[in-house]
Amino acid sequence: MRHLHFTQSLEPLQGGGLGRAALDLHLQLLQGGFASRLISTRSTQFDITWPETQQYVRQGPPMLYFARGLRSASVKWVAQADVIHGHGFYVYPNWAIGNLAHHQRKPLVYHPHGMFDPWILRRSRWKKRPIHFLFENRNMRECRLWRALTNKEADQIRGLGFKAPIVVAPNGVRLEEYDVILPEGASSQLLLPARARNRRCLVFMARLHPKKGLDLLLPAWSRLTQRYSDWELLIAGPDEGGYLATVKSMIQKLGLESSTTLTGAVSGDVKLELLRMADLFILPSYSEGFPVSVLEAMACRVPVIATVESNMPELETEGGGWLCHADIDSVQHALNRALECSETEREARGWTARSLVERSYTWPDIAAAIRAGCEHHCSR
Repeated sequence: MRHLHFTQSLEPLQGGGLGRAALDLHLQLLQGGFASRLISTRSTQFDITWPETQQYVRQGPPMLYFARGLRSASVKWVAQADVIHGHGFYVYPNWAIGNLAHHQRKPLVYHPHGMFDPWILRRSRWKKRPIHFLFENRNMRECRLWRALTNKEADQIRGLGFKAPIVVAPNGVRLEEYDVILPEGASSQLLLPARARNRRCLVFMARLHPKKGLDLLLPAWSRLTQRYSDWELLIAGPDEGGYLATVKSMIQKLGLESSTTLTGAVSGDVKLELLRMADLFILPSYSEGFPVSVLEAMACRVPVIATVESNMPELETEGGGWLCHADIDSVQHALNRALECSETEREARGWTARSLVERSYTWPDIAAAIRAGCEHHCSR
């Protein structure tokens, strides 16, 4: 079976975890010897490529992800595919390739990646209505198979009235990428100050966006910095929509300048080194599908604090970290529990987190489950 994937972008800011998850599934299918291709858009500055990927340069309003030439070039890619995978909704590639899949009568598999979460559905409703009318209603109605990240997301799909079969398969990581030996001097100069101050590192790593809960983390952190003066909060991630200015303002108003460092976006060896130097990872999101950044930290044997909205209850039940709710008091309570632990306990939890990833969240098994679902429900 030949697979064709499409998503809005593979860039860290424009694509985020959505693009990364689509790319990892595509690469795993290739690695397993299966035919796969991935179509996306890119900015003129982005020049990273991967096997069997086509990225078309964006023009026009950023929110549309319009790329001239994407649709005409995709005619042959859709014709050659046996199944079409759409990762995410509401953007030009969904119109272009969804329309081609309809006219060529190719089965469409939709991967919502958390976009049916109530917190997400409440945002920008007026912008989504015309898009639903123009093409998403038809795409969703004709979807042959849904891929849900969790049972909770499967329930959300059913709750919206969709009757097509669902395969539940989480996001994952490619462990070999987190076990490499880094070259000497891989660390960025941005990461050195915390080491020079000989502090333990609490790491937040995600795009800077209101959804990610920094307005919960920073007030909670401000209540604990005096007690845990040997810790430093490192905030890593690209600025989305100018939210960095809001984050800087919060840091200043809360008096966190001496205990908090903004590293900016990190990638490659620097990102891996940041995760490896972390003593604790936190993602206090209001909404997630299944956060890749949490899996990345776990793969690096870092214990994790996450909100229940991250959809990983086993973090707490199996001892790989701590869960909290998306409010300041709950984030503070979970932070305090983690920070007051001994270093030995945090290390043990980090090893448990890694073991959990090895058992349940690696791409070979996940891709096999998705592929089996496609072969069962999308074969003609």
